[in-house]
Amino acid sequence: MDLGELINSRGVIRLETKDKREALEEMIEVLARRREITSKDKLRRAIKDREKILSTGIGFGLAVPHAKIPQVKKFCAVIGISKEGIPFESMDGKAVNIIVMIAAPDDAHEEYLRILAKITHTLKNEDTRKGIIETKDSKSVITLFSKMEY
Repeated sequence: MDLGELINSRGVIRLETKDKREALEEMIEVLARRREITSKDKLRRAIKDREKILSTGIGFGLAVPHAKIPQVKKFCAVIGISKEGIPFESMDGKAVNIIVMIAAPDDAHEEYLRILAKITHTLKNEDTRKGIIETKDSKSVITLFSKMEY
């Protein structure tokens, strides 16, 4: 399966905010519209609880907030892109330009880890990140993710 299948046509968001909480909330709103999600409130709570434990800003201008809950029927994701960057309490202290939010069923641990690993490995490449940040076309972003097999 490729990662592009996790993102639908409205799954790429241009983030204008400079606030981490606002960015996460905007992404949760979009992700929760997916039919794979049966409870927006549980998704919101799980994402926010995960961020309280440790920021999902992993460095390289990348954050991967994620939740694994019973109210997710099938893996799905949304991508937020901020050209200016959002302070995110990242491990390297730098602002985040790309946020990949993932919702997963709570019983899919192995697949969950493979998806997280593939996203982080691929997006650590500076040219890939720059391409995503600079593109104006959401379809191009989804196509890039479609090339990522997990």
